[in-house]
Amino acid sequence: MSVNSGGAASDGATPKSQRTRERIVQAALDAFATYGFGGASTRQIAALAGENQGLITYHFSTKESLWKAAVDSIFLEFRRELAERMVVLADADVRTQLRLLLIFFVQHAARRPEQMRLMIQEGKADNARMQWLVDRHVKGAFGIFGSIIENAIEEGILPKAPVVHYFYMLVGACSLLFTVAPECQYLTGDNPLDPAMVEAHAQAVVNLVLR
Repeated sequence: MSVNSGGAASDGATPKSQRTRERIVQAALDAFATYGFGGASTRQIAALAGENQGLITYHFSTKESLWKAAVDSIFLEFRRELAERMVVLADADVRTQLRLLLIFFVQHAARRPEQMRLMIQEGKADNARMQWLVDRHVKGAFGIFGSIIENAIEEGILPKAPVVHYFYMLVGACSLLFTVAPECQYLTGDNPLDPAMVEAHAQAVVNLVLR
């Protein structure tokens, strides 16, 4: 029998119970991304999910367990999609790999802006939750993207600089527009999540990086 991130048995769960759990996890992701771990309450999350607060205790033993389940939900989705793209790009040249990964990061950030909002909320904290998140999810993405950046530097596609600087610059370039989408819309009147704007942003990032 497997155990989910909340510590509850997941095998044998009824479809209704699984749907309830998924609604709670998505509501938790939205709440933690907006208010942070300290600002989000289980009562608030239950209301967002349209569920009884007692069901949070049933599915997740603690608020931190619920937070971990929410983090897992978005990052496992991201890692699965990234792995699929890396298989497709395995035989591509470095410039093509970098170009298509930048487009992928933009598209993912637009589709799931709560991921980077969560990271901004949690990235400020020097605590065990941040260590867990980095060890479990961020290091893997850094390893994949970092190796492509290193190859791009070696081939002269990117100027020489520490990989960590490129990592954060490019992640920010790909995602910030969507992370602060309301600000952009108030500023310009444009909706960053409009498909045409997402495509234009992806092309702008590619043009900036790969002149």
